[in-house]
This record gives sequence, C-alpha cells and structure tokens, in this order.
Amino acid sequence: MEKEGFVRSMDLIKSKGLKIAQLVTDRHAQIVKYAREEMPNTKHYFDVWHVAKAIETRFKKKLVALSKKKDCEAIQPWIRSMCNHLYWIPASTPSGNCQLILEKWESIVNHVQNIHEHDGQLYTECAHGTLEGRERQKKWLTPGSKVAERFSDIATSTQMKKDVQKLSPGAQTASLEGYHAVINHFAPKMIGFSYHGMLSRLV
Repeated sequence: MEKEGFVRSMDLIKSKGLKIAQLVTDRHAQIVKYAREEMPNTKHYFDVWHVAKAIETRFKKKLVALSKKKDCEAIQPWIRSMCNHLYWIPASTPSGNCQLILEKWESIVNHVQNIHEHDGQLYTECAHGTLEGRERQKKWLTPGSKVAERFSDIATSTQMKKDVQKLSPGAQTASLEGYHAVINHFAPKMIGFSYHGMLSRLV
C-alpha cells in the first residue's frame, strides 16, 4: 500500500508537467528500488531521523550487548554519540557529497580511539578543536582492542555505509510525519471508515 501510494503520488506530480529533482523518503525497500529503477534522474535521499532510528533499534542493540561483555564496558558512553554524529554529518555537508558524508561517518571509528586524523580523501581530520572538560569525560577505546574492532565492524557494516551515503543534507520528512500524526488522531488506522467518513475526518 505504501509503495502504491508513492507511485500514484509521483505519477500525479509528473502529470502536471513537473520534474522531480530531489526526493526524501524513509528507508522503505520497495520505494528505494522503484526510485532507483523508475526515477534515474531524481536524487533520492533518506530522512536522517529514519536512519538514526535504525541505529537506535538495530545497531544500538548490538552495541548494548557488546558493552555488557568483559573488557567492552567502555563502549557504553559512545552509543549516544554515534547517533549525534549521524545527525551532524548531513547538517555539516550541505553539498550532499556522498563520499564526504561517508568519510565523515567512518571517522567515528578513529575518533572513539582518540585518533583525529583520517585516511580519507576529503575528510582528513576531525572538525572539532581541542577537547576539554565535559567533552573529554568519555574514556577512549584502546586501538586494536576487541571492543574497538567490534565497534568498527558495526559502524562500517555494508548496510550502514549504503544508508549513510543517502542522508538528506537539507529537507527532512518531519513535517509530513507531524501531519500524519494529526490524521491518525482523527482517523485511526485500526478503524475502517466509509469513503465519506474518511473524507470528513481528513477535512
């Protein structure tokens, strides 16, 4: 249903003679495939909140489980920082350069080990200055340690790198999510309404 609604919406926009230069959606697999195959001239981005949500559900569970293992407790304070870093990346890359976005994301693997210079072509050092006070409260991971290597595996997984490169540097779907929340209040999904009943509630 979600894909069908998306396809109809795109068809309506195109029928008005408009060209879709950029598209921002969640990570819905069918929509991603459709946009890739049927809209090759449209730049498709992911809403940052939806990618962060994936980190907080899928990757956070892995990191929390890792933090409970022996000699891996130091990872716990970095879990929240990982999500914050994800929000900072597109906000600090208005050009939407996917290679730069990817290199900024991968830099977190070095940063948590107190390494602030990187091997990237576009992002060669952390953007922060000298870390002092509250910024230095978290314990660094020991380079080459089991926890550092496991953190690297999770942060640089193939799926994560794919998603990060498509982060939207500008528009997000928050306003649409807010609209849907209002609609759900007056027309709950778990109740079936007649056409006129639904129309009245939407209006």
